[in-house]
Parts: sequence; structure tokens; C-alpha cells
Amino acid sequence: MDALIGRRMMDRVKDSAGRDVFIYEPSMATYIVHSEHRAVPIYPHDANTIVAMMDLHPERPGEVYDPADEPFEVFEAGTGAASLTLHIARALHAGNPSLGRRLREAIPTAKTTAIHRPSKSDESAEGAVTTTTLASLDLGDPSLREEAEAYLPTRRAILHTLDRKALHSFEAHNLVRRFRRGIYLPNIDFHTGSISSYLTPRLASRNGRPFLSRAVLDLPSPEDNADPVISALRPNGTLIVFSPSISQIAGFAAWSVEGAKPLKLDRVAELPTSSSAEYGVQECEGGRAWNLSTTVPKGEDGEDGGGRRVVQIMRPRVGDRIAGGGFVAVFRKMNERVGEDAAGVAEEVSSEDVADEGIPVEVEKNDDSPKDDSRNV
Repeated sequence: MDALIGRRMMDRVKDSAGRDVFIYEPSMATYIVHSEHRAVPIYPHDANTIVAMMDLHPERPGEVYDPADEPFEVFEAGTGAASLTLHIARALHAGNPSLGRRLREAIPTAKTTAIHRPSKSDESAEGAVTTTTLASLDLGDPSLREEAEAYLPTRRAILHTLDRKALHSFEAHNLVRRFRRGIYLPNIDFHTGSISSYLTPRLASRNGRPFLSRAVLDLPSPEDNADPVISALRPNGTLIVFSPSISQIAGFAAWSVEGAKPLKLDRVAELPTSSSAEYGVQECEGGRAWNLSTTVPKGEDGEDGGGRRVVQIMRPRVGDRIAGGGFVAVFRKMNERVGEDAAGVAEEVSSEDVADEGIPVEVEKNDDSPKDDSRNV
């Protein structure tokens, strides 16, 4: 560690085995994979795919976002290890105004003593929601806190991430703050509590007018907590459901139809599993990882005056563990009237007449026609 103090990026130092090591700033993927986690992270290649499916396009500061001129708000239920949190915050970053220089430089060294560190089993009391923002940091100078509080209402793209466990939220906050000197921290509000306890009062304060443009449910039983999220989602807003099992996705889709929810299933995709830990580090959405290295065989270092023989090793990377995978469903929020019409159609059609795409359709039956038992439903 002493050898690293005072060094610059791309300086070369020796590790404990005497090997040359170059210093460089880690990518987001490397940072996430090699950080300590209490919760299992969404691996970077999966997080990249989910963010792409969210189709995020926040307007730049000064551009008209919508007639109401309201911010672009994203809600993530299930902060966990904050891997997806960081990826979403990066996608929203260009939609916010810049921080003042003093405030930006104060974030990496700010103390978190103002933020209570909870115990492992600590959960928010029912009905209570704790929120941590940029202004929650102990920035030292009171004027910086005032600047942080003044900055928050000017944001045009905001990620609200919520977890039931206070310890997850606390450690996620620290993970985000330590990456690239807290560059994405101002974009995020961290909430601890239940989904209903956070969203229901906000909806009430707006007389039921929705405010979310995107939402992500990364929960064991998403249908148990989806109602307030659907209510807070704007028409044509996107709801992402991430689950490790396709049966959970199917269960949520069935719950949506049976409960006449104003949702339209857009698509379902399976995330690729990786047999290599390194594949999770690479910020790619496909392709096979390869080993490519250059070395000099032992005994051919040229000490006897002869030339060195350089050998290149090129081969596919073989895995040492299975990482990532799961299923992602994309739903779009319909207008309430359209949702009611779709629900009426669903009630009139039996389950055996549901098309492969999951859209209820009327099928004309003819009793004289031969039966085809091979038809897949």
C-alpha cells in the first residue's frame, strides 16, 4: 500500500511477488465486481442489458422535457449491492446540471458520520421511510450543505432507489460515493422502507397524478408490491421486472391480466449466463471473452546478449464460476381507459384462446373441424 501513495495513473510498481503492476483507474464493471457485497450484485453485463432495455433518454439541462416541465424520475425497488443503481445513475448523469467546483471536490472526502450506520437486521419500521441525499453528507462547511440543498431541486433526472434493509442502503450509498470521487452520487436519492410507504404519500401530495417515467422491480415476488409502482408510473412509462426464474416472470404477467392492471407486456428476454468471472468485468453485452497476453519464456531474457523470443498466448477464456443470468420483462403503462378495455377482453376469452404473444384474442371455433392437440398455448 505504501508503494501506491503519491503515484500517478499508469505508474509502474512492484507487487508482493516482485511482479510489475501498472496503476490505473478501474472501470465501473471492475469496481463493482471486486467490491465487497452483502447482497448478490447484478453483474455488469446484465446491468448494461437492463439499462439498455429501459430506453433512457433524459433531456439535457435547458431543454424542454415535457409540458409540465417535470424531472425525469426513475424508481428502483431493491437497491441491493447497488450495481444496477450505478449503471442507471450513469445513464441519467447528462440530464443534470453540473455541481459547483467546491461542492464537487468536497464529496469524496465528506464524512458519513451524519448518516446512521444500521445493524445487520435493522429494517425500517412500517410506514417510516428514511431518505439519504447529497445534502445528508457531512460536508464540513455549512455553506456547502446549503449549496447541496439548493442543487437538489434543480435536477432534471433523478434515480430513487429503495431497499427494505437499512444496511443495504447505507453500504450502497458508500459504494456510489467512492466510485470516481462520487461523480454519480448527486443523481440518486436512497430510500429505506417499504414501496407503499414511499410512493403512496408522494402520489397523495400530487392528487394521484403519476410522476415516474421508469421503474425497476428487483424483488422475490414483484406482484406483491407492484400496485403503488403502477399507480405512480406515467402512461407509456416502462416497468422492468427482473427475476432469476421465467416462472416468476410468467406469474407476474398472469397477475397483471387477472387483476386488470393497465400494463402491456412489451417483451421478455433471457440474460446470458457467463462461465467466466472476467466476462462479468467486461462491460459488454455479448461476445466471447479471450485471453490475449504476451510473454517471454523463462531462460530467454536476453541476459547472454542474445535476442528475446516473444510468445503470444491467444485462446478463449475458460470460466471458473457461473455469473449472471436471469430474465427481464418489459411492460408499458397504458392509459387507464385502455387498460379497462383490455381487461374486459381478457375476461371474455378463455385461457386456451390466449395467443403466444400473451394478447387475448377471439378465436372462431368450428365443431366440425378436426382437433389439433399439438397446439402450443
